[in-house]
Amino acid sequence: MSGCQVTVVGAGIVGACIGLSLQKAGHDVVLVDRDEPGSGCSFGNSGAILSLSASTQLPGPRLLAQIPKMLLDRDAPLVVRWRHLPGLTRWFLAFLMECRQVRQEETARAMATLLADTTGAYDRLLDGSPADALIRRNGALGLSRTEAWFEGDRWRRDFNVSLGNRMQELNREKLHRLEPSITSSVARAAYYPDAYSTLDPVGLTRQIADDMVAGGGRLVRAEVTDVRIENGRPAALLTNQGEMKVDRLVVAAGAYSHRVAARMGIRVLLNTERGYHVDIDDLPNGLSRVLLHGEHALAINPRENGLRMAGNVEFSSLEAAPDYRRAQILWRKG
Repeated sequence: MSGCQVTVVGAGIVGACIGLSLQKAGHDVVLVDRDEPGSGCSFGNSGAILSLSASTQLPGPRLLAQIPKMLLDRDAPLVVRWRHLPGLTRWFLAFLMECRQVRQEETARAMATLLADTTGAYDRLLDGSPADALIRRNGALGLSRTEAWFEGDRWRRDFNVSLGNRMQELNREKLHRLEPSITSSVARAAYYPDAYSTLDPVGLTRQIADDMVAGGGRLVRAEVTDVRIENGRPAALLTNQGEMKVDRLVVAAGAYSHRVAARMGIRVLLNTERGYHVDIDDLPNGLSRVLLHGEHALAINPRENGLRMAGNVEFSSLEAAPDYRRAQILWRKG
């Protein structure tokens, strides 16, 4: 594929990065989204940019053992909105199958091939861009309030190390030397030196999209309603702004991707994993890097003028209204 016209559906951080990367590779890029770049999930994410430390995914035996309690606890870090359970059944059964040890290991190996060059890819993509000023390159800390949680998470950490992740275990004394502002109630930590974070997730996304436009790409505000297929391949997008011819098509529409794929006859078992965030402005905190709190499924990211707390996992539906009580839980646990 040399010098093609490529249409990317979705202008979140994934779609924006794909668009700029393709443009740098010599392609003519059109980025399509119904909203401004970064207005969806990228607007509220934690800002953590992880590589191999994120290889081992959430589904696994440890989570499986915790699910019954979580389903009955409204304040648990993972919740299911019961009224949406009928629509989740097929996906949830597949999720449970992924909790087997063998599948967790297989998925981690596959994820490692995708994540190994995450930070290097950002370095290349943002070279010379104003967006580079939004990147913090000083690692991440995984916190544990108790020795029991830290040891219970050892398999995941060790497996990621076996995949090439660099990690250093810290006791209270070493943690305090690295981040003096962290309370002494945190018993242990794991330091991931290769992780990055961003001071402004939505600002980063929009600057990357701006870089693509400045390089000759196009940003189109339109909602995709259908895909016209000719000779077994996408020929045009049908949108609320009219028809758009396509040569090559990338679908990076996040939780909506399966709906676009379905228009092409491709069935993808995808469901919404909703998270929440709380921004606290004008809060001096003394932190210098992103913190990942496994016990509470919570990330804490120091920003220029405060903190962002993001996390929790809520399974419902794309159309479900936000449950802002989940954000209040983040506030209490943070």
